Amino acid sequence: MTQAEQMSLVLLYTLNELGGGGRRRTVLKHINNGYWYKNDVNDAKGAKRPSEPKWQNNFSYERHHLVIAGYMKDGGDGNWIITEKGKGYLGKLIEQARNIPSDGKRLFTLEFYRKLFSAPLYTDGIALDEEDEEAHYIARLAVEDIEPAYVQDIFPNEPERKRNSRISGNRIIYPRDPSVAKRALGRANHLCEVNSTHVSFLRRNGHVLYMEPHHLIPISFTDYFGVNLDREQNIFSLCSNCHNQIHYGEKGGC
Repeated sequence: MTQAEQMSLVLLYTLNELGGGGRRRTVLKHINNGYWYKNDVNDAKGAKRPSEPKWQNNFSYERHHLVIAGYMKDGGDGNWIITEKGKGYLGKLIEQARNIPSDGKRLFTLEFYRKLFSAPLYTDGIALDEEDEEAHYIARLAVEDIEPAYVQDIFPNEPERKRNSRISGNRIIYPRDPSVAKRALGRANHLCEVNSTHVSFLRRNGHVLYMEPHHLIPISFTDYFGVNLDREQNIFSLCSNCHNQIHYGEKGGC
């Protein structure tokens, strides 16, 4: 995407998020709240409005082009308003932005990029949140064979590049490797790492106690770190009670 297209995306998305539009100052303040990447050059004073940073001048200039194209209204009263045509164009820009390669040049922030994928994940037509997604992963792992042979004390500490993502519904999904979870459970000797005396039961597939893997840093945060988070070092072995306590219980439990 060109810089102009990325600015149009951020501007139209902001207008839509504000209910269709708002005063110029309100819109720019909303964009300034973590949507647009700024550096010393962009924060320097602009030419057209010397009292404002260059990035604000640029958005005003881009707004002018969007008005000419019919994507915004020319109210003339200080209000920036998105049109129905603009909403259609916004949808196209969002799809275009989602296809930017992971190493592609993005001028909007990572926070804004993640918003473009913030709609629920859909599996078999059912909307899933982050916790439900993990529950499906655990359910798949529960039917796999796990043997004590997976015990391993030392794992490489070198960072791994994040894996290729896929789009499911409107979210970025990074793969989880069941074998990594198995090794993490084996490292903990298939005991609860909150308290090794917590009671569990023998797995149907494997002569070890049933435990569940829990990612300390959620997989959905992968883009914040830029590395693979599905690592043994990021997975705790938890009994079912402690795992459910983390996701659904009051703080301080377990």
